[in-house]
Parts: sequence; structure tokens; C-alpha cells
Amino acid sequence: MKKLYFLLLLFISCSVLAQPRIKIYAYSQVVMPGTIPVDENGRPLRPKELPVNYYIFAVNKSFVKINFTEVWIKGKCYKTQTSPVDSTPVITTNYDIPDNPVKTILVPATKLRVISISHSEACGNIKKSSSWLLNMTKHAELIVSYFYQGKKYYIPVKKIKVLQTVAGV
Repeated sequence: MKKLYFLLLLFISCSVLAQPRIKIYAYSQVVMPGTIPVDENGRPLRPKELPVNYYIFAVNKSFVKINFTEVWIKGKCYKTQTSPVDSTPVITTNYDIPDNPVKTILVPATKLRVISISHSEACGNIKKSSSWLLNMTKHAELIVSYFYQGKKYYIPVKKIKVLQTVAGV
């Protein structure tokens, strides 16, 4: 009987100390420019890279206090801003074809807390001393870092799902 209590106590203490379960949904969407600028000779000035919108969502239990701090998108570090999502499912609609808008579910319906994570200013490159983080960026297109109970954690996302290209305004 004492062994049973000991195992139960061990299980509870391990579950309390473990990091919380967080599901990350990550999407990218290329934005095609509406009007292409031209130079003085009428030749189109094409940007080197088309703009890309990133949609990142974290889903976890509502009682867990988490502070998302940074994201690494394709090896580049950015600071984050978060906002709660009021209702699920989270859906985006592409109106490029007005008679046939395309709806895509980004986050399915859930009773868990959903947080939208957007990236803001760049936070610099990965330190050379963080070789394990540099190695992680080689194998994941997205890495989300967060603080939980005073400790920093990282969630790698191997592939960012690419949404259909949308026309710019």
C-alpha cells in the first residue's frame, strides 16, 4: 500500500513540474502586389521577395500562465506580441475570386485557450554559444519560445503550412 501511495505521489509531482502541453498551428501566406511599381523607363520594379504573412496560434489549457517571448522564423529571431482569440474555429477567407471565396480553418473548434502570436521587431541573431538552438533552427522552420514558471522552453515546428497566395490591395 505504501508503494502505491509513493507511486501516486511521484506521478503527481512529475506532472506538476513538467512543462504544459501546447499545440502550435503555423501558417504562411504570400501576398501578391496589386500594382507593380515601375521605374522612369516603364520597366517593372519587382521586389526581391514577395511579402509573407505569418499566422501563428498556440492552444493550451486556460489555467496555465505562459509568456510567449520570441519566435524564430526560418532562422531569424523576432519578438512577439500576443492576443487572445475569442472564439473558435479560427477561419481565414480568401476573396480573390469573389463568386467563390475559399475558407480555410486555421484552428479547429476547441474549449481550450487559443492565443494568436504575431511577430514584431527583429531581436538579433542566435548567439554562437547556443549551438543547440542553431541546430534546432536547421530542422524546424518555426521555433516558439515561452516562459513557464520562470523557465524558458522552446517548441519547434518542422514545417509551416503554406496557404493559398492572396492578392494584395
